[in-house]
Amino acid sequence: MNNLVLNKRSFTIDDILSLTTINEVKISSKGDIAISFTKSDFDKNKNLSFIHIIKDNKEIYLTSGSDFSPRWSPDGNKIAFLSRRNESENTKGQGIYLYNLEGEPRKIAWFKNGVLQIDWFDNNNLIAIIPNNDKFYDEDGDYYYSDKLPFWRDDSSLMGNYLYTIYLINVDSGYINEVKTEQNYIYAITPCNGIIYYSTPIDFRDPNKQKLVKINPENKEENIVLEAFSIDYLTCINNNLYALMHNNEIGISSHLKLYRINNNVDCLSCNKLDRNIVSILGQFLDSIALIVYDIGYSKIMIYKDDKFEEIIKSGYVITGSSNNKKLVYAYAEPTKGPEVYLYDGKNSYQLTHYNDYLKDIKLYEPKHEIINVNGKKIDGWVIMPEGSDKKPLILFIHGGPKGFYGYNFYPEMQLFASNNYAIAYANPTGSDSYEEKFADIRGKYGEEDFNELMQFLNYVINNYNIDNERMAVTGISYGGYMTNVFITKTNLFKAAVSENGIADWIADYYASDIGYWFDIDQIGKTPFDNLEEYLKKSPVYSIKNVTTPLLLIHSNQDYRCFVDQSLAMHVSLLMNNKESRLILFTKGSHGHSTKAEPRHRKKRYQMKLDFINEKLKNKS
Repeated sequence: MNNLVLNKRSFTIDDILSLTTINEVKISSKGDIAISFTKSDFDKNKNLSFIHIIKDNKEIYLTSGSDFSPRWSPDGNKIAFLSRRNESENTKGQGIYLYNLEGEPRKIAWFKNGVLQIDWFDNNNLIAIIPNNDKFYDEDGDYYYSDKLPFWRDDSSLMGNYLYTIYLINVDSGYINEVKTEQNYIYAITPCNGIIYYSTPIDFRDPNKQKLVKINPENKEENIVLEAFSIDYLTCINNNLYALMHNNEIGISSHLKLYRINNNVDCLSCNKLDRNIVSILGQFLDSIALIVYDIGYSKIMIYKDDKFEEIIKSGYVITGSSNNKKLVYAYAEPTKGPEVYLYDGKNSYQLTHYNDYLKDIKLYEPKHEIINVNGKKIDGWVIMPEGSDKKPLILFIHGGPKGFYGYNFYPEMQLFASNNYAIAYANPTGSDSYEEKFADIRGKYGEEDFNELMQFLNYVINNYNIDNERMAVTGISYGGYMTNVFITKTNLFKAAVSENGIADWIADYYASDIGYWFDIDQIGKTPFDNLEEYLKKSPVYSIKNVTTPLLLIHSNQDYRCFVDQSLAMHVSLLMNNKESRLILFTKGSHGHSTKAEPRHRKKRYQMKLDFINEKLKNKS
């Protein structure tokens, strides 16, 4: 057995690009399963989306390469999904297709600006949310028009003004019935007892204060059910409306709570479960199945009789669905890629083997460590490659700030560990998967989080075989921001890679698709009213003492942390005779590190590896 382990090959960049990503898993009322997954095609330089159907022990694949968002009809006899199948690259838009589980799928509608969301209203009609810019569109494509915010949306073609329309679409005739058009984005929607419920901002200036609207699609009669909540998800179970929402208790970092909304608005998780509930999977064994983030894990819990009980307790649950009798879910572990499993109330059974090739590869199990910082427990993890030599180390910092590290599969960390790097990562204040107050980092960016990460790093240096003369720091988004902060506050690192991060909060307030509300909440007020704090929290204004060579990686279509952020660091460092390199990918959104085309991602991994190898003099 030891020889088999030793003979496993090292993890490579190509292995990362070979991973199958599971997007959604849906189970029908009959127990059939639809899986939406994505694979990279190196020859076409595309990420292709497929739907895998498991029905009566028979497997069906929808293989156009652009099929996603499968939705079972209530009776379980058919699937609706979104696709661009059989369309040329130049065709604008997206279609809604129907598949009767035999023959070929049939297109029932096409929308030139795409489809934001679909759901079944009943067995014959679909609900669709469609963006529309007909009133603001320049046919020549010479300009974009806007008189509201956001001007653009990251990871989207939506730029300028849009309206958002709810349609009811008959799947037999294709007849499209307009139900309601809203001025602002529609975040959540569900049918319940013949009524459509949806959430939309009261004012575009503060999208986290929304109204819950109910509308009768027949007579268009509508009422506002509640206001001022941030509503993330709506669903109907046993004729009861359930929501995941919060009342901005600690601003935008508030945990989502489970609510039942009938004549009253009842919080079912308040004072019972102080964790972020991120998804309702459906009814399961007469309870409600939920995905809950908990101390580095993403678990499945059930709510029944006013209590919460864990049923999938380890690893990282990505997504899932239930039909009362059975539950399906996508799941990963630190040394196991994502697969789909079925849980029957007693046991879990693996249904897919998309990423079985990882069994032949040497993967590294992280060790969990806990440190105490000013009475607060901070969770962290360390990956140590084999060998008795002192290891160069990379500190990874997660995004968010309300992201978190834990028991998921992190391919980039495995890549660097395979190249003889020790890996350290932790969850400082602001991270998810703990009590709500732990996530509250408003006004404390680059302070408490920096101190906690530094103390964790010192713990690792003192307790592991680390070469503290060869260390690097890296992160994406908030992790990129913190990387910028680190090199302005310490000279411990010989290399830093900041990706799609923030350098200047003042510029971010204006350019980011969320800056005009995110920064007010997290930094405090606007730059006009709190300029000193915006300057203090912006690392670009503190670069005089930087000695760490910096590699900045950004994507030109990132509207979340706009490219001016990396440019600000790059220009400031070079003008002060510091070492800075900037790589700007011509395409790619804020999430380009995982979503961009295969060629793009391969180059990114290689350039990051080469830079850190060069600066840490690691021959890997």
